[in-house]
Amino acid sequence: MVVTLAERQAEQRSRQLELLAVELLRDLKRSCHTAHALGRRQLTWGGVVPGVQAGSEEDMDDVLKILDQKMTEDHDSGVGFKKVEWCKAQAPSEWVVQPSRFGSHMQLRVHWSDEAGIYFE
Repeated sequence: MVVTLAERQAEQRSRQLELLAVELLRDLKRSCHTAHALGRRQLTWGGVVPGVQAGSEEDMDDVLKILDQKMTEDHDSGVGFKKVEWCKAQAPSEWVVQPSRFGSHMQLRVHWSDEAGIYFE
């Protein structure tokens, strides 16, 4: 089977986006671990959405989709966050369940149970 250059580049882009999403989730879990140790069970967290190519709308949307998918998989397997809310920052701002960003910025609010502490380690 012959793989074209475009297919190789698409696969490489996909791997890079997944790595960026995993790194975001790792940073979120690290912050949640600290909040959990302080007795909190909710955290509002945000940052700049990374992309393979700086400023690429498609990259940022794909990273958010992958991040949401990974958090949903964790939740469905019985670990992870019990509730995830994304900030839709365009006026009027509101908390929504689908991934949302404002330009290159994202903000989300996560909730977890007492037993979820192991998830953050």
